[in-house]
Amino acid sequence: MAESQLEAENEANNQVNMKEIEDKKITEKIITMGLSIKEIAPDGHCLYNAISDQLQIGHNIATDYKELRRKAAAYMREHSDEFIPFLPTTQDGELCSAEQFSKYCDDLENTAVWGGQLEILAISKSLKLPVHVVQMNSPLLKISDDTFPNTKPIIISFHQYMYGLGSHYNSLRNNNPED
Repeated sequence: MAESQLEAENEANNQVNMKEIEDKKITEKIITMGLSIKEIAPDGHCLYNAISDQLQIGHNIATDYKELRRKAAAYMREHSDEFIPFLPTTQDGELCSAEQFSKYCDDLENTAVWGGQLEILAISKSLKLPVHVVQMNSPLLKISDDTFPNTKPIIISFHQYMYGLGSHYNSLRNNNPED
């Protein structure tokens, strides 16, 4: 028993710590951008709370995750043709049905279902603000930069390994707020 426990501990010690690697890479990126992480609670609403924080500090707009979920769902409903091709398909490989899309939007609006790139795009377009996403192994993701040029972006970070339960978003704040 003690031997198998020692073996398990050795195996655990030799595993790559992806959280540590991700933290280091994101920190290196944001330092060069003059930013620091504002931790957001991992509650299923992290994307929306990170954007809410950005709106408050960078655009003087007070809103909460509920309102951002409503805006995202409303925009997606109004522009379904822009989103349906990118949603999970049915078992037979077809695009999701109108009923499935409606449920997707209802869940987005009324539950703590996680948001991602589609929801970021919907929020960006509904607010008419670009969103920049810093992540570990990708260049800065710039959503709606061309659509809303010369507009101060919302800047958030995406963490795939921060928590064991799944992906997470944080707000990125300027280290020099006067800028």
